[in-house]
Amino acid sequence: MLRLKRALTAKGMTTRECAALLNISEKTMYNKIVGANEFSYGEAQKLRAILPEYNIDYLLGEETPLNPTDPPPGQ
Repeated sequence: MLRLKRALTAKGMTTRECAALLNISEKTMYNKIVGANEFSYGEAQKLRAILPEYNIDYLLGEETPLNPTDPPPGQ
């Protein structure tokens, strides 16, 4: 969910600020961004309101390398 992290950065928002708007802890937000936990439907709806310029499916979708032999983004 690195797309979500990049979208927040582009909007000038920290993950801490986003977590506060979602009413979750910063640790929980981190776990959701790295994919250890999933966003609830309500959280996804709030993200849609926070980042209306983005497609929520795109933001919360998994990033896949263009070439199957390429490492995932950020590595």
